[in-house]
Amino acid sequence: MRDLEARLLDYDSFYYESQRKGEATHSPETCLPGSGWEFKEAGATDVPLGPGRSMRINRAFMEKSGQKELTYYWFAMRGRTLTNLYQVKLYTFWDALTKHRTDGALVRLITPVYEKETVQEAETRLREFTKEIVPVLREYIPE
Repeated sequence: MRDLEARLLDYDSFYYESQRKGEATHSPETCLPGSGWEFKEAGATDVPLGPGRSMRINRAFMEKSGQKELTYYWFAMRGRTLTNLYQVKLYTFWDALTKHRTDGALVRLITPVYEKETVQEAETRLREFTKEIVPVLREYIPE
């Protein structure tokens, strides 16, 4: 895991054991611009995880005060990988009714885009890290 950590500037996994008003999953699209980050590119994309396997995630290229970062993020919700906050709210409501569960996580992987580096080079690094970290995260995020 140390080798994985050394390749990225930052990674977060926010786990919410229970979601209620004031303590719920939120999208980086809403909180990061409030702290000065400008989204230059944003949208969903598929990340290959191995032969014949991929995962749909959100991708954002951001800038703040000359600093550039590429981030991948998704919501891990009771065995589901979601990219849309409306899906998260709908499944949280449904699972609260049917499973009596509202737990879930926001996973955010971030890598810098260095001064003499292209976004594509940073993307390659982030894709490789994602491919390695997803199986590890499955051990810690309940289904």
